[in-house]
Amino acid sequence: MKSQRVLLAALLLLSAPSSSAQEDPGEALRGAAREGDIGRIEELLAAGAHVDAPNRYGATALFFAADRGHLDVVRRLADAGAALDIEDRFYQMTALSRAAGSGHREVVFFLLARGAPGAGGLLVRASRQGDEELLRAILENGNFDEDALGTAREAADSEDIAALLRERTARAVAAPELTEEARQQLAGSYWNETAERGVRVVSEDGMLRARNFERDADSGNERFTGPAVALTPRGGPRSFVTESGARYGFPGRGGMVERLIVETGGETVAYGPEGEAESRAAAREVAEAAVPSGAASAAGDLAPIRPRPWPQFRGPRGSGIADEQGVPLRWNAADGEGIAWEAALPGLGVSSPIVWEDRVYVVIAASLTEDSEFRIGLYGDVAPVQNDSAHRFELRAYDLANGAPVWTTELRRGVPKTRRHTKSSQANATPVTDGERIVTLLGSMGVLLCHDLEGNLLWEREVGVLNSGWFYDPDYQWGHASSPVIHGGAVIVLADVHGDAFLGAFNLEDGEPLWRTSRDEVSTFSTPFVHDVGGDAEVVVNGTVIRGYDASTGAERWRLGPNSEIPISVPLLGDGLLFVQAGYPPIRPIYAIRPGMEGDLSLAPGEDSSEAIAWSKSRGGVYIPSPIFYRGVLYLGANNGRLSAYDGETGERLYRARIGGIGGSYAASPFAADGRLYFTTEEGDTFVVRAGREYELLAKNSVDRIVMASPAASGGMLVIRAIDRLFGITR
Repeated sequence: MKSQRVLLAALLLLSAPSSSAQEDPGEALRGAAREGDIGRIEELLAAGAHVDAPNRYGATALFFAADRGHLDVVRRLADAGAALDIEDRFYQMTALSRAAGSGHREVVFFLLARGAPGAGGLLVRASRQGDEELLRAILENGNFDEDALGTAREAADSEDIAALLRERTARAVAAPELTEEARQQLAGSYWNETAERGVRVVSEDGMLRARNFERDADSGNERFTGPAVALTPRGGPRSFVTESGARYGFPGRGGMVERLIVETGGETVAYGPEGEAESRAAAREVAEAAVPSGAASAAGDLAPIRPRPWPQFRGPRGSGIADEQGVPLRWNAADGEGIAWEAALPGLGVSSPIVWEDRVYVVIAASLTEDSEFRIGLYGDVAPVQNDSAHRFELRAYDLANGAPVWTTELRRGVPKTRRHTKSSQANATPVTDGERIVTLLGSMGVLLCHDLEGNLLWEREVGVLNSGWFYDPDYQWGHASSPVIHGGAVIVLADVHGDAFLGAFNLEDGEPLWRTSRDEVSTFSTPFVHDVGGDAEVVVNGTVIRGYDASTGAERWRLGPNSEIPISVPLLGDGLLFVQAGYPPIRPIYAIRPGMEGDLSLAPGEDSSEAIAWSKSRGGVYIPSPIFYRGVLYLGANNGRLSAYDGETGERLYRARIGGIGGSYAASPFAADGRLYFTTEEGDTFVVRAGREYELLAKNSVDRIVMASPAASGGMLVIRAIDRLFGITR
């Protein structure tokens, strides 16, 4: 058997894709459009490249040229017959809306002059901004309906603009016909937590109707507060108007409805889908409750400490569990409570610390000049940081007890070969150790390195620059983030990058490649999970298709879909089930998978379980933080601070609440210790919640620094990496 696996591994290495493979003319055309290479555009069109060749999301070369503002390319593509009315399938945007959103006025004017559709939204915006030049171009274009014109008149910021709009009569733009399937997609309950009211949308008799309702905070009983109103399409598949003039919009990405926007009487209110609404009673109870008086003397603080390493991202086996490690309940950097030590770090800290015995290990990437742009919060910007400064990459060791520096070794020095997102750094991957060696992956430099525990280089291996970023457009670089893992004498590396994505294994002793499996994937950001199935190791990878691989050969064993376009969270094993989830629209699933299966495990339409899938949910997955499975319960903490708890065996949702009663912005993954759950915000606040089937807040702590990395805990010390320093926290 072993010889067969070695042979298969060799064959897999030989069959790795070649970079000299024939270029796809459609992708070449789109790439030239992004770069504004008009000469290359001419060559490709002359060679027969299809001008409207789409990528996997339906975006064409015209989209990318418009997004970049390359007017000459936009003109050439339009002259070549590029369709102006194509909407991509994910964001439902046209070339005109992309150009407008990116602020490229010359391209907007050109597309309007060519008769591009979808001018209604621009008409309203130009009216509100008093942009007479743009307004005249839109009016000349004429692709808007009377409703958009009426809205623009109401929004006019000057009498001149209002007069210009009054002179105009819109030509009829046919309202789209909605199928019953499309109406059912929009139907449902929507809730606004602040206003404490909701909207119920139903599809009946071939049309949509909406009705307002309220919910009693104590009993949860609902009552309608007005009559049902008919929603009439008004120029877009998700835009409607009522007889009274109220406007209803259902925006969302990837064909998904993410919210309901209602404009009426000068008021605009946004409602979230009821499936995403928080438990009102739980949130109110949390917001008003005092921290239990006896919480500080919880049994976990008195338990004896038996040191256990924290060797990789999220600790032992990636579980995020730190029982019996003396993790404190309370600390506060402002007054020094619980802070045993601090150690300043250069650069931007995103990768997590690891701990082995009496040392903490951490990777840094520090600009030699200036690269400090960083932005926290809830936003969806895709543009990378425009910085090409040289960086110093280091692996550092600190004393776990007092934070004193032990040694530093320089890994690389030079200009990173990819850019980074405004929430990432040039060294995002967490190192991993087996207690004898430390392995570090620098994706932006394309190298895998191995050192001993004293910082001496044992080997290094070039793996190619790992260019990860926005799945939609490879020019938007975000930085590779998947961390390496060690299992059975091998280092497992996931490289879901633009181009040749792969999963690979390297010999821990010398870095020699063991196997490499190509992956048909866009950029993803999860860390692999390795577990044993019937005596054989299996690598589980969270991607747009979830897959399981033989850890000895890299051969695929099973696959499961659908899944999100940007998978980030790490798979988990708990009580005999594999939990894999993701939270980027339109698919935000949660899967509880029975190990040991083979083949395609995807569920049939309408099913939520099978022989392979114990239970699943099509919605509810979270985006950035990884979940945690602890004492029979699966906890999902979203990046907006929404916490959901599920029974691990059945999938029953136990509760949903805002962490701390207020939510927030979260990037770090949670961890569990001694019957408690710890959730750290990007602002550096850590909320402690009692583990269990009901929500109970125990404490709120702070290091008063930006925190993006997941903490480590071992030997009586909690280690939190803030953006510019390490904290050692003890009870």
